[in-house]
Amino acid sequence: MGMIPEAREVRLKPKERKVLEARCRSALTAQRDVRRARIVLLAATRRSTRSIAEEVGVQPAVVSQWRRRFAEEGVEGLKDRPRGAPPRLYGAPTNRRIL
Repeated sequence: MGMIPEAREVRLKPKERKVLEARCRSALTAQRDVRRARIVLLAATRRSTRSIAEEVGVQPAVVSQWRRRFAEEGVEGLKDRPRGAPPRLYGAPTNRRIL
């Protein structure tokens, strides 16, 4: 197994904890968002990355990612980021030739 990076410490402000707990309880929250909220809430209890990964059912790298994003950006960091457009298969000259 690869090395797991040093776990980022997660400290929750009371307001952040309320927001994350509400996400976990709401039937309207997307599953991926519930999972992210659970990871952060468990991390705030000083649980290890590996034990959180086992409980939530994800790879340790996923737990590390969300710990880091929350530590750096707070609740906003748990949102999906826009993904870039897929790389083009052909450049403009090839497209012109095909047309």
